[in-house]
Amino acid sequence: MSQPIRVLHFQGRMGKGGAETFMMNTYRNIDRSKIQFDFLIYNDFKDVTPYNAEIQKLGGRIFSVPNPKKHPLSYIIAVKKLLKDHQFDSVHNEVFFGGGLNLWLAYKAGIKQRIAHSHATTDGKDSLLLKAARKGLDKWLFKYATDFLACSTEAGIGLFGENHPFVFVPNGIDLEKYQSGEESKEESRQKLGVSKNAFVIGNIGRFEKQKNHSVLIDIFKELSEVQPDSLLMLIGEGALEDEVKDKVERLNLADKVLFMGVRDDIPRILNAIDAMVMPSLYEGLPISAVEAQASGVKLVLSTEVSKETVLSDNVSFVSLEESPSEWVNVITRRPLDNHPLPEMAKFDKKYTADLMQSIYLSEGENK
Repeated sequence: MSQPIRVLHFQGRMGKGGAETFMMNTYRNIDRSKIQFDFLIYNDFKDVTPYNAEIQKLGGRIFSVPNPKKHPLSYIIAVKKLLKDHQFDSVHNEVFFGGGLNLWLAYKAGIKQRIAHSHATTDGKDSLLLKAARKGLDKWLFKYATDFLACSTEAGIGLFGENHPFVFVPNGIDLEKYQSGEESKEESRQKLGVSKNAFVIGNIGRFEKQKNHSVLIDIFKELSEVQPDSLLMLIGEGALEDEVKDKVERLNLADKVLFMGVRDDIPRILNAIDAMVMPSLYEGLPISAVEAQASGVKLVLSTEVSKETVLSDNVSFVSLEESPSEWVNVITRRPLDNHPLPEMAKFDKKYTADLMQSIYLSEGENK
């Protein structure tokens, strides 16, 4: 029996972010007798391990290397050694900034399939130095990538430009899990210790600049004044968590904001909330927004989020230039329920896994 092809994912970290969740959903549902995954992470994130045991159980490996933003030369040396010491048939780059370097290293190592995958509309790098570096690295990305993938049209344009072709790969989820209706809203709230009468909004995402938690807290401050029984659930972790907690304390909102950390019961949490609110600075097509819509939850997004995120009939976009009170008006506007559109079917994990499997087995159309 022939060995499965091995795909090395340049991931950076394997926490419960959107790109990682997408890849784990794919890994669970792909034919692992034909394709196996390995993951490259940075030393900084060695302690971020929610998927480690599962990856190893599924047959995957995790390799840790220096962070290229801090130690570029050490990173290059470590990756070159990794690619030399282990056999990989494909590399899959999911790092927005600097992906060209990874694909160049893979090319030099003789790896025939080199995938560039965009999960966001931008990388948020604003300094002139980083913009200049990205311009050079993007030239390598176009030169050495064999396959171009994106989670939305805007994400594809954000990384590849207006005129470069790419394959749309939906951020697949377990639709059945989110649409099962096993618990009533009241039952979910009871198990989470939340009042059945509270007006609950939620946000799922890392505490990073991109997710714009500070503005979310401003919005919630306004909401709590209009609707005193309101509650905010924050799911995730990250570098800015303490900063957000400090702001919550300063605004006397500590009894109304729940910092819930990384969770395994997202369907229950979504079943308990009235609206998902995401005032992000940029996004591709966030998995948490797909999950919310599959769960029948009203969705309120910033206008910076891809319009392709709309997979249901109750999604609203609000400009970040609007006041918190305008956000509150949209958040509280009835109805609060939501219903998936037919387009949601393509976001099932099995559809995504089959699509990715066909891409890996093609071994790169342009090589």
